[in-house]
Amino acid sequence: MELPADPIAISVARKQVRRWLARLSWPAGQLDDIVLAVSEAVSNAIEHAYLDQPPGVVEVRGGIETTPGGQRRVTVIVRDHGRWRLAPIDDENRRRGIPLMRACMDSVTIGQPADDRAGTWVVLRSRAVPALEAFGAQDNDGGEGHG
Repeated sequence: MELPADPIAISVARKQVRRWLARLSWPAGQLDDIVLAVSEAVSNAIEHAYLDQPPGVVEVRGGIETTPGGQRRVTVIVRDHGRWRLAPIDDENRRRGIPLMRACMDSVTIGQPADDRAGTWVVLRSRAVPALEAFGAQDNDGGEGHG
C-alpha cells in the first residue's frame, strides 16, 4: 500500500496489516507484535523523512515466506522517499521506536534502498510461526499472502 506521509496513515497501516495477517490465521501475539513494529516504522517515516520538504508517501509492502522447517514468516518493508538521516546518538527522551521494533520482530534492518533512490527503508522480519495447516485453516486465496 502507498500512504500519504500524514499521521492518519499510521492507523490505516495498522488496520490493513492486522486484516491481512488475520486472513492468514496469524497467531494473535505475533500478529500484535508485527502490527506494532509496522506502526512504529510508518510513524518514524512520517515524522523524520520529509523534514524541510513537502510531505511525500510511505510505502508498506509485505509477504509471507515458508522457512526450511515448514514454518511461516512475515517480511514487511516500510519505505519513504525523503532524505536519508542517520539516527541521532543522544536519546533526547525519545528514540524508543527502533528498540521497540527490534523487540517485536526477529530482525530489523534499516538503511538506504538498494536502488540508490532517496529515502529509507525498514525491513521487518517476524519470528517464524507454525504452518497454516497446523491451525486447521486454509489460505482462501490459494497462495501466499501479500499485503
